[in-house]
Amino acid sequence: MNEATIVTANRLTWAGIVPFLGSAILGAIGVWQDQLAHAFLIYSAVILSFLGGIHWGLVMAGRLENPQGSLIICMFPCLAAWGAVAFLPVLWAIAALGFIYLIWLRYDIRRVNEKWYEQIRQPVTFVVAGSHFLWFITLATELRVG
Repeated sequence: MNEATIVTANRLTWAGIVPFLGSAILGAIGVWQDQLAHAFLIYSAVILSFLGGIHWGLVMAGRLENPQGSLIICMFPCLAAWGAVAFLPVLWAIAALGFIYLIWLRYDIRRVNEKWYEQIRQPVTFVVAGSHFLWFITLATELRVG
């Protein structure tokens, strides 16, 4: 990719953490907590699906070895996110999604051979996982105290 496209991708990636951080901070101070927790879960699942979809694009461009296996494995983030959101209580769904981000990061960095991608993917994933942790602590405290 050329430098201008990399800059755009970086800006859009950092902008994409606003819903994670914004909802986690507002939820932690008690603003619209139920609605934001629900919105957070949906956004988190959507972004995990997007991260898996990156590998579909790479397979379509002929840039990944073992394309059939890659297509199967890249279904993990969306299916795991769907399972967490659909079948787990909110507290545990948030924990599961945060964990999935960290697991997928490890796989993703090994498969996507782009230095710029690795340089942005790691810090953004840690911020995203941190926002899941903040939500987990917020909701666990509410359950304990509430």
